[in-house]
Amino acid sequence: MAVYTDSPDFAAGLLPQEAASEMGPAAHLDPQVRPVLSGMLGPSPTLFTAPSSPLPWPHVLISEYSAGSQYDKLIELARAGQAPHGTACLAGAGSGFHGFKGRSWEALPGNLHLSLHLSPQVPVDRFPVAFTALAALSVVDALDQVQGLTGRAGIKWVNDILLVGGKVAGVLAYTQSQGDRVSSAVLGIGLNVETAPAVEPTPFVPRTTSVRTCTPGGNSDLMRGAFLDLMAALRGNYETLLKNGFSPLLRRYRDRSVVVGQEVTVCSERSDQQLEVFAEGRVTGVGDNLELLLAGRPEPVTGGRLAIGRSTAYTWQLVSGSPRPKGPPGASVDDV
Repeated sequence: MAVYTDSPDFAAGLLPQEAASEMGPAAHLDPQVRPVLSGMLGPSPTLFTAPSSPLPWPHVLISEYSAGSQYDKLIELARAGQAPHGTACLAGAGSGFHGFKGRSWEALPGNLHLSLHLSPQVPVDRFPVAFTALAALSVVDALDQVQGLTGRAGIKWVNDILLVGGKVAGVLAYTQSQGDRVSSAVLGIGLNVETAPAVEPTPFVPRTTSVRTCTPGGNSDLMRGAFLDLMAALRGNYETLLKNGFSPLLRRYRDRSVVVGQEVTVCSERSDQQLEVFAEGRVTGVGDNLELLLAGRPEPVTGGRLAIGRSTAYTWQLVSGSPRPKGPPGASVDDV
């Protein structure tokens, strides 16, 4: 059980001081994590290790740059039975990262891109949505620890995190079950800490932001604090899910929703990637399986892309040969 890194200087800026001070060249590799190290870093990386004891997860891989999505790689390893429980992989930047339904996610330096594999091997209440809520709440909890930001982050249905009105994070969750037991869950989190991507605005995400942009006083150690608080929040919420079920997380998800009470437009996405409005109205609540409840609509909304505001606030037009929503000024990156 250890922290592994091919970027010791980068890792030292994230780890607790006591772990960073003990970092040194890797003399021995835990056989359990060799497939993960090889899959993430290639067959013969130069590795350094540090004790994982100050961290809430036993196996932690930190890399300054990842060529390809660590989330996708960790899912492949989990499917093959080669990712031990509690394996966390963190990239500071990378290429080929994505959000929900493969939408591009710009993984810039100065931000956190975390994937975590869990293997409960027990029944988990409403697991198809529980792990999405767990990941989203963990980001919110971590942001609550930043001085000046307590209570200011919220969840935009279903898996975006907004901070002071701008998108600061997106989460993904993959689950695999055997019978009634969850054998694997892989969580993916992209959190803009130091840098907000410069992207074309869309109605689905009014704008992007970063923790740095929203932090009063210029905290000089945001990356370390955000990483450690996020890891701790994931552990606490995971333990709550196993011990008390999904209901406590669902209550908190509802409490931190930024869409309840809002007028919204929900669009379907057809195979040809054209967008069309299929539901509009005021959000009255979030259902027991994270479905969206709209006033006057008997059927809950279980999927789609959400824009806050009615469709009359936007002009839907073709841009570069494909349908793109054109919103008012200030309206950013496709939601993950």
